[in-house]
Amino acid sequence: MDQTLAAKRSEKDADTRERLLAAALRIFANRGIASATLREITEEAGANVAAVNYYFRSKEELTRTVLETCMRPINDARLKALQSCVDANEGRTPPLESIIEALVRPMVELSVDPNGGRPPVRLLLQVRALPHPLTNTILAEQFDLIHRHFIDKLSAALPDLPAEEVGLRYDFARGAIMQILGDLDPAARDLPDLKLKQVKNDNERIIRHLVDFISAGFRAPSKT
Repeated sequence: MDQTLAAKRSEKDADTRERLLAAALRIFANRGIASATLREITEEAGANVAAVNYYFRSKEELTRTVLETCMRPINDARLKALQSCVDANEGRTPPLESIIEALVRPMVELSVDPNGGRPPVRLLLQVRALPHPLTNTILAEQFDLIHRHFIDKLSAALPDLPAEEVGLRYDFARGAIMQILGDLDPAARDLPDLKLKQVKNDNERIIRHLVDFISAGFRAPSKT
């Protein structure tokens, strides 16, 4: 009996924690982290304010957990895809398009929710637009290693491109991915004449366009 009650308590705790994380992600993505209140989050999650203190201790720790929960699966998948590229080429430098796809595909596939929305993308856009020491630290922890791995492989694939140019184009590539996925979110305003609705729910088409566009940008002649 005691074991049954303990199991039910554990399931309830896990459910409450997940509901708080999901609610925080939605509200952070819609309103920004600074503007969101714990009361809003707990009301959205069907919990009480004390639950945040119990599971996360503070809004700062909740923020950290939300960002890590969003980004770790995507970045783990990126590293795995990049390593698969290397393995498929028997340790040689993979083709440029394969490296770019390893960067693009996990973000496209893992950032979308069942309704076609992209809360992780909206949250990251908010965080980058409104920098804060806490979120800057979290982003560094989540992304710096990823950036180094990809820039190293891109530099090897483009030996004639100066290192600073590789880094700059990598930043442009990241911006293109985030901008397009942000525009494809149903919450975003449709831009006139761009016909983005045609690809909103077609991940493969989005990936193909992004890989082709970014690869062409990397292959453009250097201006330096």
